[in-house]
Amino acid sequence: MGQNANIFLRSARVVFLTLWAANALAADDIKWIRTPDVVYVGTPYDLVSKMLKMAQVKPGDLVYDLGCGDGRMLILAAQKYGSRGKGYDIDPERVKASRENVARNNVGHLVEIFQADIFTLDLSEADVIPLYLLPEMNTKLLQQLDKLKPGSRIVCHQYGLEGIEPDETVTMISHEDNASHTLYLYTTPLKRR
Repeated sequence: MGQNANIFLRSARVVFLTLWAANALAADDIKWIRTPDVVYVGTPYDLVSKMLKMAQVKPGDLVYDLGCGDGRMLILAAQKYGSRGKGYDIDPERVKASRENVARNNVGHLVEIFQADIFTLDLSEADVIPLYLLPEMNTKLLQQLDKLKPGSRIVCHQYGLEGIEPDETVTMISHEDNASHTLYLYTTPLKRR
């Protein structure tokens, strides 16, 4: 076997062991809590990029993704901006998928994924919170969002925060699904209408 083949086999083994270790660790703490509030629909990648840009994510920011799905928001934030991230999802399959995606993209030193009910979390450490949840879920989160430190940014996809004045609203066509999407940026303290 040539030197290139040996290097390839060693690299493949490292990737396999990393994914295996992530799965082994993930399986120990994942359990069924309750039925998820929504069905997972991933935000198109061009919208993820726009949401992070609107929130002016930078190195040192801590991004909380509530209902993190496959982890794409946190992974891109870590890769593009060097930010840290914490992802939360109640669905065991989504937690597993997110952790695998974090390992596959080599951002485990910046991104952690947890299984949790988002309505029980202390969000006060977050600098940025991207949301793609139903309007009633956004409303239910308002008490937690009100506790964010001044200057924290919230970017909502499709559904804004009822009764709160956005700093910026952007409507764009995603190249991924050719559909129109609306994004809302809010900065804390939140401004009631």
